[in-house]
Amino acid sequence: MKKKWNQTGRRFSPLSCRRPPRSVLLQLILLFSLLIPLPACLLSCSKAGGAEVADIVEVPVDSCSICLKFNILDNLADTLHPVRRLDLLVYSADGIQELRHKRYYEHLPDSVILYGPSEAVTVVAVANSPDPLFSNPPLRFDAAEQLQCELSSDSPSHPLMSGTANFNAGEGGTVQVCPLMCKVMLGVITNNLKNYVRLEDPRIYLENVNSGAEILRSGGFRPSELLATTDKVPLPYDIGVFSQSPGTALFCYPNDSAAITIGTPATFLVLECEISGSTRQFKIQLPALRRNSTTRVDISVNGPSEMETAVY
Repeated sequence: MKKKWNQTGRRFSPLSCRRPPRSVLLQLILLFSLLIPLPACLLSCSKAGGAEVADIVEVPVDSCSICLKFNILDNLADTLHPVRRLDLLVYSADGIQELRHKRYYEHLPDSVILYGPSEAVTVVAVANSPDPLFSNPPLRFDAAEQLQCELSSDSPSHPLMSGTANFNAGEGGTVQVCPLMCKVMLGVITNNLKNYVRLEDPRIYLENVNSGAEILRSGGFRPSELLATTDKVPLPYDIGVFSQSPGTALFCYPNDSAAITIGTPATFLVLECEISGSTRQFKIQLPALRRNSTTRVDISVNGPSEMETAVY
């Protein structure tokens, strides 16, 4: 028998040109027909999964974002007081002014972005509140306006600060916060007594002090309850022939009453000292004490019961 060779010179084998059975071809065609829709199926599954994730963070069509920044206006100290906590409450500005957002931070953030319905809002920011507002906030703005703080709970080292601001839908801006406290500072004290008699063991304190105040109020403070006196703060030295500028400061809550009236008496600064073995008191009636203000008092003692003062 002669061997058959193909054009390449290789031996020709009958098996090399044998066609696959028809059943195998049908199986291959069926397999490819199943593989072709697979990418589309995977794509549709991916889209379905993406839709489920999107539903979690979906923002309504009429929603908007508000970018808030904060500014501290502090007239009580040369350096800004630290913010240990910031409670942020956002209310709708119309209707019954319901609570929309609440957040808290353990510092003063550079900015905050809020998302919500496309509506005007009223933003309330409260820093260093002794009673945190996040866990149980007022559900309406008119209730937030009634929030009060007691002077005994506040601290001059990190005073309560607060502020409100209104923003239209989609707008952002700055919320200014300021201390609720005010400061009364002794500026210059002069001893004009004859025979070089000294003012010994001098100390100062306040009388008729507002014991509590509404934290969102900006003016019109009328004390409903008063502290008879604050703690006595000693001056650094006895007062002799040379005037001194101790800069000793006392802190209180605002009192817009500048006169002695029934129910809302003015606040007094009292200088107490020993003169020739006797305790003497010099009382200075203070003007209206505004929120976040510093009132300076200069005193000249001219006799055991005589003095001149300058208040500004």
